[in-house]
Amino acid sequence: MEEIIRGLYVGSDKDVEKAEERGYARLACCKDGPDSHRSMLGYETPGAPKGKNYLSVREGDVLALNLIDVDDPTMIPDAVLDEGIKFIAEMQSEGRKLLVHCNAGHSRSTTITLMYLRTIGEMPDSFLAAEKKFRYLYPPYDPGVGMRAHARERWKTLPDFKGK
Repeated sequence: MEEIIRGLYVGSDKDVEKAEERGYARLACCKDGPDSHRSMLGYETPGAPKGKNYLSVREGDVLALNLIDVDDPTMIPDAVLDEGIKFIAEMQSEGRKLLVHCNAGHSRSTTITLMYLRTIGEMPDSFLAAEKKFRYLYPPYDPGVGMRAHARERWKTLPDFKGK
């Protein structure tokens, strides 16, 4: 678990217990594992049940996204990533410490965090330059093909949360 900016941590499933003990809010960017979409909703089918919690589910200060790490960026809905980015913004505005995690802490959690940094003006550069800076901040950053392609495609059109 590494602090990226004040109060914003990135990590993997192995960091969830420590974050919970410390009282951190948590954003689970994974379908399976601790705090995951599947564990919060309790479904056993491969696909999530349709309905209001299809894209994400929130219990208090824990948000779980229905997000898989696939090679096809069209299979990664903007709405899921936007929910994660908005949650990070909410926790930051409240001064809450937050762990953004996925199973390995390399792809989904890191990509959403990088995208959030863009929305607040911390990564105003091109996507490639921002990636280089982020790798310095968090060396385990190693996005999957689909996550990286999706972030790169949306980079210039991400919402602006500066000053909000």
